[in-house]
Amino acid sequence: MRKIFSLLCCLLLLGVQGMAWAADSVSDVRTIEKTEKKVIVEYPFIIKGSKSINEKINSEIGKTVDSLVAEANTLGGGKVHYDMHRVAPELISMSIIMTPKQGVEETVGLTFDRNTGDKRPLSYYYNKEELLRRAADGLKYLYNVAPAKANVAPDTYYVDEDSNVIGIYHAGAVLDKSEGEIEVDLSASAPTTPVAAALPVVDNTPVTDSPPAVDTTPAADSTPATDSTAANNIPEETIGQGTITGTEVRMRNGAGTTSAILGYFTKGEVVQVLKSETVNGAKWYNVRRADGTTGWVSADYCGFSGDAVSEVETPVEKLGKIVGTEVRMRSEPSLDAAVLAYFNNGETVTILDTATGSALNWTKVKRSGGAIGWVSSAYCQEQ
Repeated sequence: MRKIFSLLCCLLLLGVQGMAWAADSVSDVRTIEKTEKKVIVEYPFIIKGSKSINEKINSEIGKTVDSLVAEANTLGGGKVHYDMHRVAPELISMSIIMTPKQGVEETVGLTFDRNTGDKRPLSYYYNKEELLRRAADGLKYLYNVAPAKANVAPDTYYVDEDSNVIGIYHAGAVLDKSEGEIEVDLSASAPTTPVAAALPVVDNTPVTDSPPAVDTTPAADSTPATDSTAANNIPEETIGQGTITGTEVRMRNGAGTTSAILGYFTKGEVVQVLKSETVNGAKWYNVRRADGTTGWVSADYCGFSGDAVSEVETPVEKLGKIVGTEVRMRSEPSLDAAVLAYFNNGETVTILDTATGSALNWTKVKRSGGAIGWVSSAYCQEQ
């Protein structure tokens, strides 16, 4: 009888262990728990999928967590935790939340392309004009914000399980700071212009018959995306004819890989070249298709022999936006450096340099009044 009981216990134990292993093998996310000084930390660690892509995503998560932990410690401690909103084959989206003992709660939304590991900016879904219109609609409807004060872009965002884009405003951004953070469903408003979010286009297959794609690896682009569908931005005359030389080549609404994707060209398609622009050393063509639609394509995938293409050089100056409340400007890229001033939420600054210090990434910026200092890169979003 004792032998039978022991055998049953062993089988039960093996069964429980087997279930735990099975659950772990199909899970996309593992929770990492630790305590740093006065802050209790819980953050996600992506474990399912490509190792190199996961490393890229986890590195970005780690930078955000470290920045929030450092900020919480300066506010007397507290907690940093997370919420997972969407985990799908093509997308993963989450919120990292800092709840300090002093001050107000602050959230940073992170959304990643699972096929590349790249973080998606909000401009992936909406151009600037469309974003502000949707945000204003939500703020007026949900919070009765006056139209004059509703023309404010969210500080951060996430994508929920129903694929809705949810904008987050930090405390004090549009309402009194005592109201805390607020959210607006940007997808609830009907679009008025063609934007990437309205197109069911997902690039899940790598381009195999094209040269290494300048257009498939997102690069930091300081030039705001322009809406190339607007008539006043497109010259009437053409300066030459081009031919698309790659498969699944993206058509974007501005020059640069951070501009929203409007659609895809077909290999061999003939287009009319309107003008060119150089962004981060790469050339782009503004083209018109046979159906009259216009967009931008990487010159690497558009054969064009004309030398008379007019160049519009991108300004060297990079702009950034402060995305937190009570964000400190320091004299050096370090948490031990002196605090020179505090930035305003949404403030536009000129990016001068970057550095690493105190295990954080830092950005050297110049304010509109000429003052220069350093800010944690997690709170300075390149525009």
